[in-house]
Amino acid sequence: MRQAYRRILRYVPRYKVPLLFGACCVVASRLLMVYAPRLVGEALNALERGSPEGVDDAVRLGWTFLGVSLVAAVFTFGMRVFLVGTSRRAARDLQRDLFAHVERLPATFFDRTRTGDLLARLTSDVEAVRFSLGPGLMYVGSTIVLFPVAVASMMDLSLTLTLAALGPLLAIMVVVRVLGPQIMRRTRAVQESIGDLSARAQESFAGARVVRAYATEPVEEAAFGNENEGLVRETLALANFRAMLTGSLYVLGGGANLVVLWYGGSQVIAGTLDLGYLATYMLYVGMLIWPMISVGWVVSAFQRSAAAMERIDEIFDRPEESAITSEPAVELERIRGGISVSGLTFRHTGSARPALDDVSFEIEAGHTLALVGPVGAGKSTLLSLLTREYEPPPGTVALDGVDVTRIPLVVLRSAFAVVPQDAFLFSTTLHNNLAYALTGDLDPARAREVLQIAGLDEELVGFPKGLETVVGERGLQLSGGQKQRTTVARALLREAPVLLLDDCLSAVDTQTEARILDALREAMRRRTAIVVAHRLSTVRDADRIVVLDQGRLAEIGTHAELVEAGGWYAETYAEQRLEAELEGLA
Repeated sequence: MRQAYRRILRYVPRYKVPLLFGACCVVASRLLMVYAPRLVGEALNALERGSPEGVDDAVRLGWTFLGVSLVAAVFTFGMRVFLVGTSRRAARDLQRDLFAHVERLPATFFDRTRTGDLLARLTSDVEAVRFSLGPGLMYVGSTIVLFPVAVASMMDLSLTLTLAALGPLLAIMVVVRVLGPQIMRRTRAVQESIGDLSARAQESFAGARVVRAYATEPVEEAAFGNENEGLVRETLALANFRAMLTGSLYVLGGGANLVVLWYGGSQVIAGTLDLGYLATYMLYVGMLIWPMISVGWVVSAFQRSAAAMERIDEIFDRPEESAITSEPAVELERIRGGISVSGLTFRHTGSARPALDDVSFEIEAGHTLALVGPVGAGKSTLLSLLTREYEPPPGTVALDGVDVTRIPLVVLRSAFAVVPQDAFLFSTTLHNNLAYALTGDLDPARAREVLQIAGLDEELVGFPKGLETVVGERGLQLSGGQKQRTTVARALLREAPVLLLDDCLSAVDTQTEARILDALREAMRRRTAIVVAHRLSTVRDADRIVVLDQGRLAEIGTHAELVEAGGWYAETYAEQRLEAELEGLA
């Protein structure tokens, strides 16, 4: 368990002052709590004498008891403020660092990890850790102070009665030892089930339009129901073990009270123990029952927290992108945008064949390169390797003659403006989506210019609030073509030396695509551009065209050279021209 908490303990030094105050409050409040029953016993003994002096003593002791209780309450309040408050701040720091770490993980991590599971680790797992480190540590500290002092006070009243009462109380330790490992295993299973359920819900909500389009609501409901049933089974199994633990603790606590009442009562009858001290003893036993019960609860909380922390550490243990470098970093004073690929072979994790196999080409700064080929040829993978979204083998990809694996990621990616195949927008305004990658404010004149290039200027008039229109989650308020053109405008605003267009206009018609590409040509003259396209007519003016087929470089040349070569490019271009002519006749 100590190993599980090694990371969260790193946050302790920054909160040592409130933790110290909290610890002082724990000690003070528990010592006062132990002292208070002695006052009750003395007051009862004074009343038992039946004299006016005894009554006066009882009243004085009663006021003293009230004062001690009030001061103990103040310290108890401080204990909760300092310890629980510190746990909240530590959880905030843990959540912040976990989120920042996830943001810096490589693309391969997201390829294999469900978003819902990540959300569960970021929320419920962090809360489990916080709960044990706040209330958990508070109750542990209370028990550590309260138990020995209370036992010492009980032994001062009666050694034999103390030994008799401690038997049932110490049996609690045995119960915790037996049931604790089972609770730990069940807790881990519950945390994993929560992650599975969150992942299922997130995927279903994100794909709501697909679900409705295929009328598969019953299928999704059944799948969610299965995950929910699994969570219920695991939760009930955990609840059963916790109930066994809690029930055992209450039975043993009640047994301790029964022993005190029977054995202590006999001593009162025999005249060897005052009635007031028996009442004091009963208060002490009652005082110790909760700490012993809380030991079981705290053990359960710590076990759940340890399981949660292990799941969190699984994320922290993944290396960040910046930690993956082949050689010492190289700083580039000015990026022109020349790109060379040499002998590039890359295989996705778990894939039987390479996504790219011995691919080589060059593109000079300020020129345009087109990537074409059948579906699955490796075009998008190649773009991902240029920006190190996937890590290319050292020596295979270079920017301005420098191996990209030696260029710091922030510097490398600042050189690229990417328009992905999957047009993603954030659930905010159109203005904020356009300005997402900018370091300063969005220039209205420049915004109008890029919106005109992307073919959105006329449609913007129809938006309810213009640029302040909220596009909805993942841009659901916009059409597919509008989303793609918005991402084009966002990339143009970045003014990066290299522009990557990954089949980014597939959702618009041929005429609109041609009009946008014509407008883009002027912007692309000032930059290096790599364009992935399926409509070959849109890339015929590229300086060089690379044809990929099953990950290998099949053809390379200009449009005229490839048409004359009579290969895949020429055949596909002829087919697409015929289709366009037939559509025109229709």
